[in-house]
Amino acid sequence: MTAQDPVAEEDVESDRIVDAALDIIARGGLARLTLRPLAAQLGVSVAVISARMGSKDQLIDRAIDVAAQRDQRFGERWCDLAARIAPTDSATRAALADLAFRDWMTAGRRNVVFLIELVHDRALQDAASAALDRWLAQAGMVWSRLLFGTPALADLALGYMLDEASFALGAGDDPAYTLLRTLCLQRLTHGFARGGADGAAIERLIAALAPEPLPIARDDDPKRQRIADSAARIIVSQGMEATTHRSVALAADVPASTVVYHFGGRAALVVAGLHAVIARFHGTRARARAEGRLPADDAETRDLVKATSMIALASVRETSLQPYATDMRRRRGENIRATDLAALGFGPAAAAGFDRATAQVISIALFGMRMVAMARKRPERAQYRAAFAAFDAWDVARTDPGLS
Repeated sequence: MTAQDPVAEEDVESDRIVDAALDIIARGGLARLTLRPLAAQLGVSVAVISARMGSKDQLIDRAIDVAAQRDQRFGERWCDLAARIAPTDSATRAALADLAFRDWMTAGRRNVVFLIELVHDRALQDAASAALDRWLAQAGMVWSRLLFGTPALADLALGYMLDEASFALGAGDDPAYTLLRTLCLQRLTHGFARGGADGAAIERLIAALAPEPLPIARDDDPKRQRIADSAARIIVSQGMEATTHRSVALAADVPASTVVYHFGGRAALVVAGLHAVIARFHGTRARARAEGRLPADDAETRDLVKATSMIALASVRETSLQPYATDMRRRRGENIRATDLAALGFGPAAAAGFDRATAQVISIALFGMRMVAMARKRPERAQYRAAFAAFDAWDVARTDPGLS
């Protein structure tokens, strides 16, 4: 059947349309989902798709409902297993969550990509999505039960698993990354108050994942720097898919050939934009330290969260970006080591396990929670501070002999 063959509206099932839409999103991103290629993939006319599903926004809402229902069935299956075995030790919980995560990333891969795409898209929009909000709440409850045996840590669990999934989609075949991900998951379920025996192994993995020196914009080349800054602005305001040689050339007011001359392929341009975001972030932090004040949750911080999360998902489709995405995961954790735990919402007991391994774990949860808060239009600092404080209380309660 081709797009020219006449197909009656009633012959096209809604779920079949949704499946085709999820295929397009998985291959090319949410921005690639338009009615014409969707109709072509199904072998029907655009009019048939419109009559069945309505507008693109209505199609996306329908796709969210279908994907959330499928995700709910996934979660029920794993939560039922958790209820039957009732794990009381962190090692079993970590093993259970790791197996569920692998299942999520394989059998549920299209759903995962769609969910992350939606979070990124909503983080750039002015309003939240009620349908997405329901899906996120549902997913948070599932991962909280699997990781911690309680639904009370849903915000932290959701942020952690979504951010990790962004990297796992592209780097899942790298054994060093896979081992680091598994060990970090073990540290998360083990808690921080008691530290962890796996810290040395994680430190060696962090060192192993460090790439060769990354290309950055040279400060002594104003035109090159202007192009990188323009790429950075497009990444954090319009998303990774919108960052092209043509769009950056227009923003920087230079010919597209000049952008190609300085950065060659799109991957080099995206990495330069990412490093411009990082440079602005560190510049703001340096000024705050010089002025003797605590850094605020400012625009540069939000830009860093968005850019590093988006490059992780972009690396799924552009494999040349994968080393940079993995490096961002590693470097975010290293930067967290300079953070005051109390400012994040932790109490003094968390300092016992605040090594490089814990810093990796905290950074994943922090960036994930901030992306979700941006998508849901909730105050970021209040969200992550409350989540970390709840985790800290849960962690301390388990280490108290009178409560365990």
